[in-house]
Amino acid sequence: MVVKPDRHSDDKLIVFDVGGVFIELNIERRRAALEAGGLWSSTAQATADLLHLNMQFRLGQISEDDYLARASEIYGLTAEQVVQAETALLEGVFTGMVDYARTLKSSHRVVCLSNTQAIHWRYIIETMLGADLFDACYLSHEMGMEKPGEEIYLAVQHREHVSPEQIVFIDDTLENIETSRRLGWHSIHHLDAAKTIAAIDEAIADTPPSGTS
Repeated sequence: MVVKPDRHSDDKLIVFDVGGVFIELNIERRRAALEAGGLWSSTAQATADLLHLNMQFRLGQISEDDYLARASEIYGLTAEQVVQAETALLEGVFTGMVDYARTLKSSHRVVCLSNTQAIHWRYIIETMLGADLFDACYLSHEMGMEKPGEEIYLAVQHREHVSPEQIVFIDDTLENIETSRRLGWHSIHHLDAAKTIAAIDEAIADTPPSGTS
């Protein structure tokens, strides 16, 4: 990850979540595609095992090949079918937010902080957002930690060489926003593109927007 040196103390670092902010997610479409193999059993133990497997992959604790092998066994699908089901989650792009982020890059450093995994991220970069939208990408499967745990926020702050007051953070998950607020980041709970864009503009201008902290 490339870190911009010699940051002025009044520079703003814009930190975006990705899923739900730039990418429209369809959880039901992914679930249906995975369960199409007919082997999934929704017992409490099976559900717990699957949640653990997903967490391991999301934190980079297992390889993509290992994940695909285990998921294929669980669902009765080929590895290729599992990949197709995973990418079915990623339904579309919120182009207004993408265009806005690109305009921000002309005057601010723009990075992302995402809980993701290798299959999803590769598809997002190759087919949806491109590789140049963010100045740096902080990803759970590469860092071995995830939101809402404080350690990943602090890692971003440290690597970017900024103080909490310099950070504007945007996320659609309230639990993630609650952590960033505790750490002193200017935090915007994303629900609507127009309101989020207005709130970011106000934060950049150092005018606290209504409903944020």
